[in-house]
Amino acid sequence: MKSVAKCVGIFGILFLLNGCSKTHPKIASRDTEANSLPPICNDLNTTSDVYDVPLPQDLEPELPSIFKKVNDLEYFPQSLSPYLDLNFTNQEIPFEVQKHFEKHYYAPWGYLVAAPICSKEAQWPISAFTGGYGSNLKPIDPTWIPQLVVQSNFLAFSTVNKPAITTKWMNIRVFPTSKPLYKNPTKPGEGYPFDLLQNSSVAFNEPIFISHYSKDGSWVYIFTNNASGWVESDGVRVITQEQIKLIQDKEKVFITQDQIPLYDESNKFIAYSRIGMVLPLIEETSEGFKVLFLKSSGSTEEMMVPKDVGHIGRHLLNKEDLTKIGMHLLRNTYGWGGMFEERDCSSMIRDYLTPFGIWLPRNSASQAKKGEVISFNGLDNSQKIALIKEKGIPFETILYKKGHVLLYIGTYENNVMVMHNIWGIRTIDTTGKKGRDIVGKAVITTLQLGREVENFDLNNMLLRTLVSMNIFTHAPVIPTARQKGKEKLSKL
Repeated sequence: MKSVAKCVGIFGILFLLNGCSKTHPKIASRDTEANSLPPICNDLNTTSDVYDVPLPQDLEPELPSIFKKVNDLEYFPQSLSPYLDLNFTNQEIPFEVQKHFEKHYYAPWGYLVAAPICSKEAQWPISAFTGGYGSNLKPIDPTWIPQLVVQSNFLAFSTVNKPAITTKWMNIRVFPTSKPLYKNPTKPGEGYPFDLLQNSSVAFNEPIFISHYSKDGSWVYIFTNNASGWVESDGVRVITQEQIKLIQDKEKVFITQDQIPLYDESNKFIAYSRIGMVLPLIEETSEGFKVLFLKSSGSTEEMMVPKDVGHIGRHLLNKEDLTKIGMHLLRNTYGWGGMFEERDCSSMIRDYLTPFGIWLPRNSASQAKKGEVISFNGLDNSQKIALIKEKGIPFETILYKKGHVLLYIGTYENNVMVMHNIWGIRTIDTTGKKGRDIVGKAVITTLQLGREVENFDLNNMLLRTLVSMNIFTHAPVIPTARQKGKEKLSKL
């Protein structure tokens, strides 16, 4: 009898606690599906086998510090407010580039009859990769690449030719495989995280064009508005012309926060929000934005976006949005080609500008060609700094070095300041051995980042290796016939 009373007492306390606690409404709506209580752990039913794995704290008395202190990151504010206050005035009139965002964004749905490139162009990986190292850091099996070539089924290139939409976030791969390929893991910049088969990534509910399927049908070769490659076929859905018109005709909600769970009308989880996502608006409610998405079944459904997670229509560049969106992006760790749902240098800038209706291509070399390009050819470091200060427009200018782009955000204490997502600082010791001091995240720095680091590679300092800058909000400057003539003579 006492044991019964004891059980009743315990359940009574649990009931009261549950009644007083504040429960997330989304979770509460699904709690009714539970038909049993979880087991209670005690000395009689626990087992040590569950945790029979070495934990980091068991291996070393103290975890090693991977990140070394870098002066720029310690001294300069790692938030955008100070730089915006000093260098930026809110945009008042739309740029010409902002008027054409949707044309670029929905470009894949306009291909219709054929892929935008020929089969030969798409097959570049076949000759580019003949070997390398796998996930075990050992040389790959020499038969692996030929097997992937067969699986790629390029004889079927551009035979499906259908508009589609993504039903989940996905990596875009060079070959139809999720396995990595590294050039040489023993060398800095050639091992992790630089998987040669990672091309890009694609967001949930993004317009794409289907070229063809892999030999076994598990992968599909797609084109987004900025990249092409292989994604898992269960993450795409062919879309009808009626659905395309429905989506394109609606106002758009531009997402301004990452990793916020989004639910449909029945409170079922659909996807996480991601800066750079664009969703068609059904209506604005007191709770948020009701938007349209396509299910994997092909039917159109509705889900809710909280009001603080996006805004209707593209905004003009303004301090409040730039600060808010930039704050989220500065929390990102480095993600080569968008791996692990993170961002690299070019995808960070691209996603940052999307809520303002500014479309940029995916990779650094292509971004560096947008708008008015100003070359640094023949300039020394001090001349480059002077030219950036004279011509650069904060938050509208990209600085470019081979393989890396940086967003110019103005000056601070007379330093040229940039926001960029970077893997590491290059080093070289007295024997010529090269290395990296890992940064591995989005940061705000000068162009002399890491100059105080031991064995800093001066020849690879950001400033020294810059080759150009481009104001992407300006129209391209077309060289005159006289300038073209001078250019030809300079090459002779």
